[in-house]
Formats: sequence, C-alpha cells, structure tokens
Amino acid sequence: MVEPEEKDDVIDIDYNPLDEQVNEKKYSQPNINAQMDDLQKPIDEPRFSPPPLNKTPPPREEFKREPVNPEMKNLPKKEAQMAASFMAKVCLDGYAWIHTMANKSLLISEKKITKLQEEGEINLNSLIPYDYGKEIRVGEFIKEYNSQMESVLVVSDEFREEVTPVLERVLAKRGVALTDDQQLIFLFGKDLATKVIVWGQQKNQLGMLINAMKESASRSPQAQPQPQPQQESRRHQEQQQQQTQPEQQAEVVPQNGNNEKVKADIIVMPKGSRGRPKK
Repeated sequence: MVEPEEKDDVIDIDYNPLDEQVNEKKYSQPNINAQMDDLQKPIDEPRFSPPPLNKTPPPREEFKREPVNPEMKNLPKKEAQMAASFMAKVCLDGYAWIHTMANKSLLISEKKITKLQEEGEINLNSLIPYDYGKEIRVGEFIKEYNSQMESVLVVSDEFREEVTPVLERVLAKRGVALTDDQQLIFLFGKDLATKVIVWGQQKNQLGMLINAMKESASRSPQAQPQPQPQQESRRHQEQQQQQTQPEQQAEVVPQNGNNEKVKADIIVMPKGSRGRPKK
C-alpha cells in the first residue's frame, strides 16, 4: 500500500497579534471632559423626597359654564330656578304650538272647497264610499275629516309632567332663562302677536265676504230702484196743492198791438184733475 504524503503546516513561532496596528472606533473613545481636579472631588449624594402621606388627589378646578343669558349670572339661586321654570313652560308651549300648526296643515281649506265647487269640479252633495260599503256626502265627510285632524298631533299632560323637571334642571345649568324684565316684554309681545293674527284673519274674512256679495249682485237681475219715502211724500203734497188751486183761465194777448185782453174759451185744468172743462 502506498501511504499518502503528509504536508506539514508551517507555523511562525515569532508571530505576535498584539504587534498589529489597532483600529480604534469612535464609540470606543472616551467622551468625558473631566480634569484631574474634578476627579478628586467627592460625589454628591442623591436626595429623595418621601411620598405624601395623604393619598387623596388634589382638588380639581371646577369648570364654570358661562350662562347663555349674561343677566342670569348674578341672580340668586331661587330666582334663577323660577326663571328656568318659566323658560321650560315657554319651551313646552312652543313645542305644542308646532303640533297645532302641523294639524292645521292637514285640514281641508274651506276656501279651496268653495272655489272648487264654484268651478264645478266637486259637488258637496254627491256620495262617496266610506267605512266598508257605506256612503257619505262629500260635505259631511270634509267636516268629519277636519274635526279628526284638529287633534291628531297633541302634547299630552303625561309628557309635560315627565319632561318639565328635567328641562328645568338643564336650563338652569346652562343659564337659559329670562329675567323679570324680559318675561314682561315676552308676555306683552305674545299677547300683541296673538291679537294681530286674529285681526288679520277677521280682515281677510271681511274682504272675502264683500267679494262674495259683489259676485252675487252681479249674477242676480238688476232690480229697478224704488222711490224713497221722502220723494213719495213730496210728490203727494204737490198733487194735493194742484187739486186745491182754482181753475185758471188762459188769457191770450192779441197780436194787433192793443192792450185789451181777450178772454179765451180754453180752460187749463190742474194736472191730475178729472172732468170736462167748464164753458
């Protein structure tokens, strides 16, 4: 057998790894600017403050909301509560008024019905099916429908009792209220606005009534004007005076220039008298 040849590794006995040049990095260099005098000074001992014995957190500063109405800021608590109660009542009344206006919008206008009837588009006496085979006149159906729609949306007393206390607290917290002076102005304004609305409605109805009278007068035949009582009495007096006057004889003045008067045979009878003239 042939044995393999063995290669001997050459090892340098005099090799020293410390003799090589050192590759220094930046992070390996010391970054301390200290002098020798500073190194000889004693190091200050740390000081620790003990935790507070009272474990309750410090009181928080309460955020005070500015009132919506600045005049409510300096009012006493009792007066502010009364003002909030009044404001809650105003809010609920306005909420109920919105329901009333919504009900009126569902009604059938009488003015519109009258116009349609005049134009011949509807007949209030005609029958329409109603309630499972029953029939009802159009005019009666409109009246019944309007009476039902007037109270279809309402604000119940139970709702008022449930909402009022909560609403008062919210309004008082936010300062949404009216002072006494503002309440007085509001009440006078509310009363005046109500009367103006009623006045406007009556004025409108009066105009409609006058127009209806004019239309009815134009459609009816023209009547002859009747004599007034004063004219009749005056005419009667004139007739009586003419009957009581004596018969007047007509005189004819001749054309010959003489001043002698000639008696005529013609007798002028009073107007309205009867009979033949006397000879």
